[in-house]
Amino acid sequence: MIRPRLLLVYRTKNTRLLGSGAGVIDRTGPVPRLLVRTEQGLAAHDITAEGARSADPAAFFAGRARGRPIIGTGPVAPDLSHAVLVDETSYRLVSRDGTLLWERPCAGPAGNPVRYVRWVKPAGAEPRVWLAVPPDPAAAGGADPRGAVDLALLSVAGDELDRLTVPVGGRQRSVDLALRPDARPLAVGLRVAARAMTFRVGPGGAVSHAADRALLDGDPSGSGFVTIGPSDSGDTTDVRWHSARGKDTATVVTCADVFASEQQSEPVHIAPYLSGGSGGHLSDDLLLLGLEDDYDEIETELFGAERWRPSSHWLVSSGRPLGMVAYPEESHLDDLTPAVPFGDGTWLTHGRDVIYRWGLDR
Repeated sequence: MIRPRLLLVYRTKNTRLLGSGAGVIDRTGPVPRLLVRTEQGLAAHDITAEGARSADPAAFFAGRARGRPIIGTGPVAPDLSHAVLVDETSYRLVSRDGTLLWERPCAGPAGNPVRYVRWVKPAGAEPRVWLAVPPDPAAAGGADPRGAVDLALLSVAGDELDRLTVPVGGRQRSVDLALRPDARPLAVGLRVAARAMTFRVGPGGAVSHAADRALLDGDPSGSGFVTIGPSDSGDTTDVRWHSARGKDTATVVTCADVFASEQQSEPVHIAPYLSGGSGGHLSDDLLLLGLEDDYDEIETELFGAERWRPSSHWLVSSGRPLGMVAYPEESHLDDLTPAVPFGDGTWLTHGRDVIYRWGLDR
C-alpha cells in the first residue's frame, strides 16, 4: 500500500455542493480553486493555506442564475478577470465588476442542452474560453443540428477564434476536453446517455474515435491521452494511452493488473472496474486511477459489509501498478470521493466539510 503525504487541509462547508452542479474543483488556474454558484453569483475560493483561514472568496462574479445553478467545468478565467455564468439555455460572460459583456445560447435543443465551459490561457496571450455551442447551420449544410456537438473557442470580446465539430447526436449528451500545453484540444470525450466515446483531435479537427471508451486525461506534455473502457477480452476494464499524432495505442494497465498488485489489502472489492470519473495524470509517467465497485447485496450478506470496498485509489507508473493509496482513516470515514489530480504530483479529495491536498514521498 502507498501512504500519501497530507499537504493541506482546507475547511469549508461548501464541499456538500461538489457533485451537485452548484460546486466544482477547478484545476485550470495557477492554484486549485473551489467554485461555488449561488443565485447571487459565482464565488472563486483559492484552496491554499491562506484561504483555509478565511471565508472570503478570491473573486466574486455577481449575476443571478435563471434555473438550475449549473456551474460548468471551468467557468472562471485563470487570472480571475472574467467568468461565464451558465444557465439552463445560455452562457453569460461577466467581468469582475459585474458587467455583462455578451450572452450566447447553449448547444442543443430546448430541454436537452449540452453545456461546457473551459477557460484557457496560452503563453503570452489573453484568456479565452471553450464553449459547447449550437452547430453552425451553414457548415452543417442543412443537417439536423442535434446530430453534432460544436465547441467554439471565444475571446473575451466574443470573437470566435476556432471551432471544433464532433459528429455525435442523441439525447443526454455531455462533453469534455483534454488540452495540450498550448491550450489546443488534444481529445474530446463525449457521453450520450450511458455510452462513452473519445475523439482524437487532429489538424483537421475531431477525427478518429475510440468507441465505448471514456476520456480520463491528457498527458501534461501533450504527447497523448488516456481512456478507460472494456478490455479486448471483455472480462475486465483497462486504461489505454493514445498518441496525439497518428493512431498509436497501447494498453497501460488492466483493472485485473491493478487489483492483483494488492492481494493482501482488506477489505477487498467484490467486482471492481476502473472509473472514468476519478483520477488522471499526476505526472507524465504516473497515473492516479479510481476503482469502483457496484454494490452487491447478496455478496455483502454472504461475506459481510467489511468485504465490500465501494471505491479506492491506485497508482500506476509507466504501466506498472504500484499499489493502493491508503489514506489516514480520520480523513475519509465514508466512501472515497473522486481524486482530482493537478499534474504536479499532487491531488485533491474531500470529506465532510474538508478538502485535502495530497502528495507523495518519492
